[in-house]
Amino acid sequence: MQTGPSDAARQLVGLLRDHLGDLVRRKPRLLPKLALNYARMNLLGEDVLRTASISIESGCNATCGHCSADFMMSQTQQNKDRLTLDQYRDAIDGFLRAGAVSINLTGGEPLLNPDIYEIIRMVPSHRGVVNIQTNGLNLTDRVARKLKDAGCYIVMISLHSHRPEDHDALLEIPGAYDKVMRAIANCHTYGLPVILNCTITHQKVQDGTLWKMVHLAQDKKVTVNFVQPCTSGKWEHQLDVRLTDEDYVEFDKAMALPWVVWEGKSNYKINGCRPGIERMYMSTSGDIIPCAFIHLNFGNVKNEPIAGIWGRLRGFERFRNAPKRCMASDDQSFYEDYVQQIADHDEALLPIELHPAYQEEHPNEAASIPR
Repeated sequence: MQTGPSDAARQLVGLLRDHLGDLVRRKPRLLPKLALNYARMNLLGEDVLRTASISIESGCNATCGHCSADFMMSQTQQNKDRLTLDQYRDAIDGFLRAGAVSINLTGGEPLLNPDIYEIIRMVPSHRGVVNIQTNGLNLTDRVARKLKDAGCYIVMISLHSHRPEDHDALLEIPGAYDKVMRAIANCHTYGLPVILNCTITHQKVQDGTLWKMVHLAQDKKVTVNFVQPCTSGKWEHQLDVRLTDEDYVEFDKAMALPWVVWEGKSNYKINGCRPGIERMYMSTSGDIIPCAFIHLNFGNVKNEPIAGIWGRLRGFERFRNAPKRCMASDDQSFYEDYVQQIADHDEALLPIELHPAYQEEHPNEAASIPR
């Protein structure tokens, strides 16, 4: 964690140089909120939320073999308990009040939701920016223009290999790679910055995919975000995809480049993994989990406001520190104590109060969570 004002200052300088500088230039109305967030953190000692990922669609037009949201989406579709637009609006307001600057719309495939443009407009320009995470299959010229007109800030497109045949096979859709290339061009036409989301496994480091994706992103004038492989969703118990120490040497070399990022590279205070503190995830049903890969359900926005659920997340000791690597992918102790038991539960998102380890560590809290 932070050790003093000089550390905070150095982190702020780095963020302004690598991330926030462009944000302030493109969205100057956000400057007062960013200043307030830093005052809350460094003068008042408060936690401030940075990013909220919100699933707005449980359906998908691809069948990715590594999908972390597969069980969540299936359960939502089966139960038919998705949020209303008013409930999305209230939740977004709660995330913004907690300090969130980035609202990431995800799924499933968010472009399948006809209300996506209305949801984007729920975020006032002086309170935050909206990004979408898409597979790019439906990102036509018309859709790119409508996203721009609605106020979308960044488009994050999944691309899991530089080899067209490998990407197409993963999605089980012939021509998916070519559609991503067209989607990038469509975004560039309307001035929408693009981030390519690539899940990077041990195998992909070893076969050279990591550096090929770095070069592809540079050629396309986009950013590449390397997602560390997590044993959740369809990859439950699949430990062989994890990165080794040798793999991380290459990973860290790539991270030194300005157009290469991972989720923990742009934190407010200290870089590393900060689920439940600087970021959280909301499912299409309104369930709140620490991030898209840690399927522990800390509450539902239908039953209590964001502030109360976020307080529970911040009180969870495992999230208080910021490990250098992704907790869901690289923390063996957390995996053994918490993640392993999620797959054995009937619910796609295990209610945290039902987890034996949490019951032992938080007996009073576990009995008081509204469901």
